[in-house]
Amino acid sequence: MALLSEEMKKMIDQQLPFLATTGVDGSPQVGPKGSTRVYDDEHLIYYEHTFKQAYANLQQNGYAAVAVVDSNVEKGFRFEGTAVIHEDDDFANDILAKTSIFDRFPRAAVVLISIDRIYKLDNTLEAGDRIA
Repeated sequence: MALLSEEMKKMIDQQLPFLATTGVDGSPQVGPKGSTRVYDDEHLIYYEHTFKQAYANLQQNGYAAVAVVDSNVEKGFRFEGTAVIHEDDDFANDILAKTSIFDRFPRAAVVLISIDRIYKLDNTLEAGDRIA
């Protein structure tokens, strides 16, 4: 597993992360996931409430990438790994109980992403380099 630095954690907390998945036919899907948070040094989580294409893709293959960029400093990171969907289990119930998500949505799940690789998304010649 790759470890998140304090800089990465801060960027995830302060910027809007985007989740990328792929369908079984290889078609890409990408969209903002405003609920993305650092779970611990090796995992990200987000709250799934639409249960649409990203959810279906993760059910099919579990591969996920999360990209986050601070456009003011032209620096960012891409985190790649495997996602596990938790719905109606102790893990999801414990986490979602601390949110107000059910005030807006009738159904929710927690997606836990294990970070296997981290890449730079800087505006330099090192863009795309694997750093962990």
